[in-house]
Amino acid sequence: MPATPLPSPRRILTATDSQGQPVILDDTTPFAIDNEELKAFVGYVQPDLIGKPDQAIKYSEYKPTKISHDDRVSLRWVDIPPDYKGDQHYTNTFDYIIVTHGELELSLPDGQTKNVKVGDTVVQAANIHAWNNNTDQWARFVGVVVPSESVKVNGKTLDQPPINGYHAQF
Repeated sequence: MPATPLPSPRRILTATDSQGQPVILDDTTPFAIDNEELKAFVGYVQPDLIGKPDQAIKYSEYKPTKISHDDRVSLRWVDIPPDYKGDQHYTNTFDYIIVTHGELELSLPDGQTKNVKVGDTVVQAANIHAWNNNTDQWARFVGVVVPSESVKVNGKTLDQPPINGYHAQF
């Protein structure tokens, strides 16, 4: 798989240090995963649901070992290559996703699909879904991911029969 031609994501953090001085951190993302299927970056992981400004600089130094953080608020970018067919999966998160490059198809397990273009926003409420790139161009979305309660259908979570969704933990 060739490397993504999209520019490296850039993260700019503004905060106040312990002496009350403003700080600007400007860098590329501190963590990237590059596998044969897609490329993903983590730009920020916040372990607390409610932001703590006095911890912002410390949070920015976190070096994650994975992309998914179902128990933390996180910022991530995902680059999806041309002609990519994603697997149906779910996360126990609310994902606020904005497509920044290209065009993607959001697919649900019952066959429903929705084309998502640059500037479109998707709010995924802990559901089973897949991302497909049916074009010959790379696509990227950026997402803010927030922990969620598990979805229950007839008292069972999405990973239990009869649903058996794949819980993404990459």
